[in-house]
Amino acid sequence: MTKNMIFERLVETVSAVDDGVDTSVLRLDETPFQAYGLNSLSQLRVGVRLAEVCGVPFEDSDSLLAMSPLDLVTLVERRLAGAA
Repeated sequence: MTKNMIFERLVETVSAVDDGVDTSVLRLDETPFQAYGLNSLSQLRVGVRLAEVCGVPFEDSDSLLAMSPLDLVTLVERRLAGAA
């Protein structure tokens, strides 16, 4: 799974978790999730759900340590590479 594919799933996941976030402005960069309007609980739910969708092991703390879309996508990408 490519980084862009993971990002597409991230956008879908953010939309499913918090429909108040304008996902059209999400970028695969280091802009913090909070800048997009996600609070820490939503960020946690996004990380856990994305991990489930991508089939990778994840701890709750992983979601909170990944502070931006790029951080979270990179973490999932690394976990996928480690599982292969």
